[in-house]
Amino acid sequence: MASVDRIHKSLTKLNSTGYQLDLNLGTDRWIVFSDHHRGIGDGADDFAPCKQNYLTALSHYLEHDYGLIILGDAEEFWENTLKSVISKYKDVLEVENKFHQRNKLIKVWGNHDDAWNHLNKVSQYLSPFFKNIATHEAIRFNVKDDNKDLIGNILLVHGHQGSSTSEQFAGISKWFVRVIWRNIQRWFKIPLSTPSKSKMLKDKHDIAMHTWAKRINKQIVICGHTHQPVFLSKNHLDVLVRQLKDLDHNDVSNVREIKRIKEKIAHLRTKTTAIGTLVTDDKPCYFNSGCCSFSDGDITGLELAESEIRLIKWSDEKRSLIDSEKINDIYAVL
Repeated sequence: MASVDRIHKSLTKLNSTGYQLDLNLGTDRWIVFSDHHRGIGDGADDFAPCKQNYLTALSHYLEHDYGLIILGDAEEFWENTLKSVISKYKDVLEVENKFHQRNKLIKVWGNHDDAWNHLNKVSQYLSPFFKNIATHEAIRFNVKDDNKDLIGNILLVHGHQGSSTSEQFAGISKWFVRVIWRNIQRWFKIPLSTPSKSKMLKDKHDIAMHTWAKRINKQIVICGHTHQPVFLSKNHLDVLVRQLKDLDHNDVSNVREIKRIKEKIAHLRTKTTAIGTLVTDDKPCYFNSGCCSFSDGDITGLELAESEIRLIKWSDEKRSLIDSEKINDIYAVL
């Protein structure tokens, strides 16, 4: 992975050159999903167990007049050809196209589907589903209140920006995954894109995203890439550590809950680090949508609606709210 400085430079450039549009807090609604990693339906396809949850979620958001932001790595082209993935998931693309027909689809490309950075690939494979679609590396929302006054900005990127493996050695990486690792996956049924693939890289990513956003006045960054949901600059481990601290350890009625949380913390610490221990200032400026490729079929995303940002999960085709915050309140402390 690149140095933090290189990532910061890339984010700064995209913050000024990315596709810009207004986000009106009182009226606009968006759902942000990332990291589907749609394959070809075999044992190495990380999206396959999540497909039904995803389609149910899209139906819900269509019904409630949301826009859809696909924040990179929707397709898995490191392992598969473009034609094979598109052919397998025509039905999903047709549902996503319903958002496009309403002019409410934004497609951002990531490192695993960076073919969408090339106009000829977009024209050949995406245009038959999404007429005249444009794809982007970054989106910047100019956030406005009910009086149309600018109150802050939100940069949305996949999150691989600045990474040497993603940007400089992408061709080599793709060759290894498709030719060698793909066969290993098939033989042993090992998924490529798991949230816990690299604790070290995940920690570095969290540090880079948070430290970049906190330096800029009224700035929020939303990304994917790590498959780990982050809300208000806190991941699940941060939340559990806080819950454990808040419990009365002298109350015998809490013994079972304390044990459960400690076991969960011990398990998560093998995969990630609490962001609160990685950064010196935990300003609530960094968010991560998680992924649509959890092995249990669950998906997570971020809603921007009713003046709030909300971390949600879809499990067993039902929506659950994990956390929410008023966007105005966030900007008040940034």
